Amino acid sequence: MKKKQLTEEMLINWWLEKYHNTNLNEVAKLHPDWTNRNPKYNSRIFYSAYQVTQEQHDAWRAWAFEEFKKFQGLGKRYAERSFGYVYLNTAPMVKDDKK
Repeated sequence: MKKKQLTEEMLINWWLEKYHNTNLNEVAKLHPDWTNRNPKYNSRIFYSAYQVTQEQHDAWRAWAFEEFKKFQGLGKRYAERSFGYVYLNTAPMVKDDKK
């Protein structure tokens, strides 16, 4: 039996669906130009366009960490050390409330 994988797409889609009623496939259809240009530039545009509040970010992080820990079969301490790169690649941008 093949083990189910936790993908970055699943982690990003969770907050896109919950807080923006969309997913990566729909975003790609709405903004095809984002996939054709410089990925670093487009990544910044994407995360800026789909920002969340600090509370929403914190809820996503708690969920994502538990999913990561569960799928990887890791204890809390080792999962905390390993989660950093996954977090950096998938975490939503938090709205600046000061504006």
